[in-house]
Amino acid sequence: MTQMPENIRLQLERLMTDYCYAVDGLQDVQPLLDIFTDDVVADFTSIGLPMMDGKGAIKNFFDGVFDEMTHHFHFISNFRPESYDGSIAVMTAYVIGMGHAADGNSVEVQVKYRFECIEQNGRWKCRHYTITPMMPLPASLDEIHGED
Repeated sequence: MTQMPENIRLQLERLMTDYCYAVDGLQDVQPLLDIFTDDVVADFTSIGLPMMDGKGAIKNFFDGVFDEMTHHFHFISNFRPESYDGSIAVMTAYVIGMGHAADGNSVEVQVKYRFECIEQNGRWKCRHYTITPMMPLPASLDEIHGED
């Protein structure tokens, strides 16, 4: 494994931060979708949420999130380059995510994000995104985002 160049590390950190800002915006899903490749896989199953294949599935999920949430706040830190082979770069980070739903319910999670990224047209994009819990998950997560 080759050491991840500093300029790529910074681009991946920015990509993860941009994701948090896009999710926290709760208005326009397009900036969030721009972070991903068309064939992205987002695996939220370890926190009781769906596995999503492709931008369409991610859009459907976040359209629902944006409809049911009134506030979001994500704090991202502890960025760590996990691997780089010259074309695929993997970055992890710790995230505290908080939200308040229209029904009055609130949620807070402490998780780890993992972005596996490739460069497309001179820009790094995530092609595989995984969320892993770092602390026990609250019941309110399923109450807010679980299957109806």
